[in-house]
Amino acid sequence: MSLIRTVATVGGWTLVYRLSSFLRDILQAKYLGAGMFADVFALAFKFANILRKIFAEGAFNASFLPIFSNALKDKGEAEAKKLASQTLTFLVFLVSFLMILCLIFFREIMSVYCAGFEPGSEKFEHLIVIGRICSSYIGASFLVALFGGILNTFNRFAMPAAAQLVLNIAVVLAFFVGPLWFPSVAYTMAWATFFAGLIQFLILWVNVSLCGMNVGFNFSSPMPEVKMFFKKLLSGAVGAGVWQLNVVIDFGVLALLPTGAASYFYYTDHVNQFPLGILGIAFSTALLPPLTRAIHAKDNVTAQKQMSLGLLFAFLFTLPAAVILMFLSEPITGAIYGRGNFTAEHVAAAAPALAAFAFGLPSYMMTKVFSTTFFAHKDTKTPLIGGMLSIVSNLVFIWMLVPFMKHVGIALATSLSAWCNGLYLIAKLPTLHTVKVDRNTIIECLKQLLISALMFGSIYFMNTFADTYYVQGGIARNCALLAVIFVSLMVFLIAGKLFGSFKFLKEIESIKD
Repeated sequence: MSLIRTVATVGGWTLVYRLSSFLRDILQAKYLGAGMFADVFALAFKFANILRKIFAEGAFNASFLPIFSNALKDKGEAEAKKLASQTLTFLVFLVSFLMILCLIFFREIMSVYCAGFEPGSEKFEHLIVIGRICSSYIGASFLVALFGGILNTFNRFAMPAAAQLVLNIAVVLAFFVGPLWFPSVAYTMAWATFFAGLIQFLILWVNVSLCGMNVGFNFSSPMPEVKMFFKKLLSGAVGAGVWQLNVVIDFGVLALLPTGAASYFYYTDHVNQFPLGILGIAFSTALLPPLTRAIHAKDNVTAQKQMSLGLLFAFLFTLPAAVILMFLSEPITGAIYGRGNFTAEHVAAAAPALAAFAFGLPSYMMTKVFSTTFFAHKDTKTPLIGGMLSIVSNLVFIWMLVPFMKHVGIALATSLSAWCNGLYLIAKLPTLHTVKVDRNTIIECLKQLLISALMFGSIYFMNTFADTYYVQGGIARNCALLAVIFVSLMVFLIAGKLFGSFKFLKEIESIKD
């Protein structure tokens, strides 16, 4: 299977997941708006989602996949099965211990995480109950990451990507049954999140068994590879998904702001995650196996080529996405969320946060490509330091921006800290002595910046005609928005063709995963 086909498989399923996420968010905005329960669910769900994103989309695959892949290749299927079984055994004990601690001390954790909520208040008590239900999802996320990683090693990328849909299907169903039994649909959404995690785990476990890998408990003395995995997982989790720690900081500060701030941040972050989720996760998942094999074989030429193509592929999609989201933030926010309890006032308050988030889109993708490169070299220290730099810079930017920009300042601080992380990884790339950002790659990236600037010019010009329709809202706004996006994308494609910015896609087709 070619690398681009793998990206298309994972990205295609992720696209379906993101579209279903939009449906989920549209219904959530309609039923919850931007009030107390919307803020509470946003805070609880984000807290539960932090570990899932760190492990399922970052450090778990980066730590487990190379070790499991090498064991499968060098020692055979029997030893690889033993490795997977021992990993599962120790993982279950670790997860159980962490979950028990989390549930016992959840009130104390929330007192720190949401310091702006008054203990004993109605808002805080709802947060405790909903948060405890959502947090149980964390345990399932570890197991989903393990079995998803095994399937990826066998080049079965579709099912781990498709399993994501379970969460959105469960939450959408919750909107129709929730009001019957609970004080708010937010409670049913929390229970749907919990059961979705269990269903995802069962689906992937069955698929791994169908591959002939009957992974179960194994209490024998741990293999050296198991010890190596958990050691790398500890540091790699922070390095690969450290910006999720910034999410903890962000939502902690949001809890100090007026009601609605957390909801604005939550909704717009989901829109911003659309292009990143489709291509960022798909490409980093597909890039890691061939890049790891090239480096393991000391084939520096192939490794250099794959990293450079990965960077170009990442920028090709995130740069135009950033331009569209930054300069069409208000009509996009209105088109997605502007209905029911999410009023025009809420749209106007949320839109600037979307623009601020979009500024960081290219940096997120750049960080994913470079982090994957460092992990493939078995270097987890450098991404860890970059992540710590991201945390410190995020705190500094929040301190500088929030007093003047409120929730928009937090979104902008998140983007700026991501740029700090990405630029640090670029600066440290020469220490690997195998890959670098060469002159041709820099030239191609500059070409992409130029055609993105031309795209911005077309949006600016079209907006002079479309502004009247944006104000009208409804169908008129949506049609005008689609027309502006279509014209801007045509400008991007034509300019890209003239500058030869798409030629590298043919090279990607030749890479095998």
